[in-house]
Amino acid sequence: MRKVPTRVLVINLVLVLAIAGGGFWGYSTLHPKAAPVALQTVSVSRGDVQATVSASGKVISPGDIGLAPLVAGTLKTLNVKVGDHVRAGETLATLDTTALQTAVTQALSSLITAKASVASAASQLNQAQLSVDTANQNFGTQQDTITQNIATYQATVDAAKKALDDATANQVFSAKNYQQSIDAAKVSLAGAQLNFDNYLGLYGPAGITVPWCSTIQTINPQCTQLMSYNTALINAKAALDSAIQNQSASLLKDQQSLQTLQTTYNTALSNQKINLAKDANSLTPFRTAITTAQATLDNLKVTQNIGSTEPTLAQLQQQIAQANYDQALKNVAGAVVKAPVSGDVASISTAIGGSVGTAFTQATNTTSATGFIVLTNTTALRVSASFSEADAAKIMAGQDASFTFDALPNVTATGKVLQVDLLPTSSGGVTSYGATFSVDGNVPGLKVGMTSTATVSTGFATGVIQVAAQAVTTRGGTSFVNVVSTKAGVQVSTPTPVIVGLKGDSSDEIQSGLKEGQKVALPSVTRTTSSNGFAVGGVPGGVSALAGAGGGIGGGARGNG
Repeated sequence: MRKVPTRVLVINLVLVLAIAGGGFWGYSTLHPKAAPVALQTVSVSRGDVQATVSASGKVISPGDIGLAPLVAGTLKTLNVKVGDHVRAGETLATLDTTALQTAVTQALSSLITAKASVASAASQLNQAQLSVDTANQNFGTQQDTITQNIATYQATVDAAKKALDDATANQVFSAKNYQQSIDAAKVSLAGAQLNFDNYLGLYGPAGITVPWCSTIQTINPQCTQLMSYNTALINAKAALDSAIQNQSASLLKDQQSLQTLQTTYNTALSNQKINLAKDANSLTPFRTAITTAQATLDNLKVTQNIGSTEPTLAQLQQQIAQANYDQALKNVAGAVVKAPVSGDVASISTAIGGSVGTAFTQATNTTSATGFIVLTNTTALRVSASFSEADAAKIMAGQDASFTFDALPNVTATGKVLQVDLLPTSSGGVTSYGATFSVDGNVPGLKVGMTSTATVSTGFATGVIQVAAQAVTTRGGTSFVNVVSTKAGVQVSTPTPVIVGLKGDSSDEIQSGLKEGQKVALPSVTRTTSSNGFAVGGVPGGVSALAGAGGGIGGGARGNG
């Protein structure tokens, strides 16, 4: 077979590496890694929340104005008569609000009950989550206790084993000492026996013996020495007997001590085994507690539709109760007829005690104004603007308004809502409702036909718990924020249900679920960057939890699902 030149192999290898490198570069360019997103937080604070709606319109010139209350009823007071000149904001008439006030009281009671139900559900959810956390903590504590117990059991076994091993070694050493004492006693006895036998061998033939020496009454030097050797021999025999007895007693005592230590060691081993099994079994109720608590939490989440786009029954009831209460308040406010502009009373259709309806019209080029009261000789300019369906539902006659004008950038004005059209208009598939506003005072430079932006204050809450609106996510009537806390030096974002009151322009009122001073996370945006440094995409992302439980819930300023 022909051998391929080395130069060709090198060139082919370079080409393969170049192709692979180009492919990797291309893939990296088309699939860049997401840049890390910093966790942004805002503080929960106490302050004022304001909600407004705005629409663009035109400055118009008024004619006669027809007025009527927003609710039908019985006329209770009439403060003007035909021909009277009235000023803007002056109360012209009021209806009997007895039934309306009763409706407000009943609606408020229903709203309080509904809010209590929602708050109770949120409290149950929080308590269930706390039970899960507590069960997990107790399980971890028991595991730590068992770990400490394992070390204690082993230390007891090790101590018993060491005592047994030490005693066994000491027994061997002691046995040698006991035998050495016997051997020494035997040597002493042999010496004493030798001295006695040698002396007796010298003087025994002469009749000097132990019995004879014991009976004589005179002092005999040979008897004295013989009796001394005899005493030494007796003592040596006694010492040997004592050593033998001590050896037996000591060996028995040492053996009993070894048996006791062996029993202690065996007991330690047995106790270790029993206690380890007992500790392992002790985890069962803790695991059961976790399972039970988690099941309760999961059931509550299903019951409360957590994570679902559909509201719970309690939340629907609160929404209905809130709408009924708001409408009841509007009805009471709508029972007062005020002059939106200055002018003269041209006609009054009903006397005190009579029924007053809600129908009225404004003067046009071809028709005259009609209503419960008609004002004429009005000179103030007005603003006409069109609002979307959602915004039109939030405004009503008598609400305060403010205006800016494109042609007069440094001029602002105030006024009130005069009326909101009952019938909509549609253009390009978009439905809107017209609204007419009075303009307070004389605005320098203001002319008919100028473009104006009308802003209506639809709600105001003073001194309430509030948080940035973009931190609140609402899906299916359920609102959440991501509470940021620090655990073990790491920030953790935990989804937390809240009850939202007034939804303001930049902040929302929080009626339940947050405390002043807490930190909540803002939605983050994940961006990818190409190798040349240019951003190639932006994907709205959820709030990033830096560690631990509780991943963030993403969403926009409202996050309505």
